[in-house]
Amino acid sequence: MSQMLTISASPHLHTSRSVSKCMWHVIVALLPAVACSLYYFGLGAMVVIAASILGCVIVEYAINRWMLRAPSTIGNGSAVLTGLLLALNLPSNIPVWIVLIGSVVAIGIGKMSFGGLGCNIWNPALVGRVFLLISFPAQMTSWPVPLENQWRYLDAT
Repeated sequence: MSQMLTISASPHLHTSRSVSKCMWHVIVALLPAVACSLYYFGLGAMVVIAASILGCVIVEYAINRWMLRAPSTIGNGSAVLTGLLLALNLPSNIPVWIVLIGSVVAIGIGKMSFGGLGCNIWNPALVGRVFLLISFPAQMTSWPVPLENQWRYLDAT
């Protein structure tokens, strides 16, 4: 009777899919949403997306390198995906410094403080968004009008 039941650790299914493939497939699936945000919100969306992705990648690299003294995990695409998801949750007229604070919170608190990829209990991008919403409610709740101010991200025109 005891030989009929096998107890083992997960994963129980083995496929050719890897973490990197999953992350990059999700990023490719988000490209239409990125294209729409660039069309409707223009330069502001591009700046927010670039700052968020770059911030998340740099924070994850820095934490792995200097705090955890572990090998870099930025190649698996999870930091890029977190940055992209965070950027798509932010207004396109938000200042870059607020985006960078959200990136630090998303990766530093939402992801790496729980042990990194797969160990987090909440979505890291949404942890960053909630932190920004609580900390900067005026900036987080003022959305620009689509198609009206596409190329007016800077203070002067």
